[in-house]
Amino acid sequence: MNVRSLGLSTDLQILGLRGTIVDRGDYLVVRTPDDPGYYYGNLLVLRTAPQVGEVAYWTRKFGEELKHEQLRHVTFRWDGITGDVGARAELEAAGFELELTDVMTAPAAAITRALGAFPIRTLTPDEVLTTADLSWANGDRHDDAYRQFLDRRALWKSELVHTGSARLYGAFDGDALVGTLGLVALGDVARYQDVEVAATHRKRGIASALLSAAAADAAAETLVIVADSGGDPARLYERVGFRTIEHTASACWRPTG
Repeated sequence: MNVRSLGLSTDLQILGLRGTIVDRGDYLVVRTPDDPGYYYGNLLVLRTAPQVGEVAYWTRKFGEELKHEQLRHVTFRWDGITGDVGARAELEAAGFELELTDVMTAPAAAITRALGAFPIRTLTPDEVLTTADLSWANGDRHDDAYRQFLDRRALWKSELVHTGSARLYGAFDGDALVGTLGLVALGDVARYQDVEVAATHRKRGIASALLSAAAADAAAETLVIVADSGGDPARLYERVGFRTIEHTASACWRPTG
């Protein structure tokens, strides 16, 4: 299956560094074996958005392809650049939540140079593990399953740094990590991941400074970042030099409780 969306393509390349992707011709099966509870790491990728009458079919197909006793969600992504959501009413009636995102790019040299109030440097693999603490503090969930998800994700990012596939940057207030992001090298492009700033340190230029520091080090000429459509992060990314080139969509059914 050929993928035309740059946002989806870079996501799949990153997922492939951790798990497996099987091409079934008219859809892809993505698995992250070490984390079955990762909603957007265990999913089906479709050619187009599900149309009226197709939601039940693709839900059954998900169950056939992704069988695991701990896997209770259903996630679909689909190729496209206009944000088409297909059978919105049917998806929502079945309990799916839609996610709309903007795919943004910028030449590395065009990113506005920003000097924040806090020192920024690359993180060692051991320091990357501590990014789970920042995500936990920022998160709106505080259950054991979510903490395990964050710890596994931090371990994976630490391995990417160890192998040279990615760099993670941190902003520090004294010894405290107050902001972080990752930049994954993907050949001709590099993809930003997980931009986070501590709630106590927001609106102080940390995110802009992190984006700038990573761009200054990037070997790739083109940088890619994805944000929820219409949100504050998307507006921040525009201010530092990114421009929206695609609109993408996905749907996820999450278990309750």
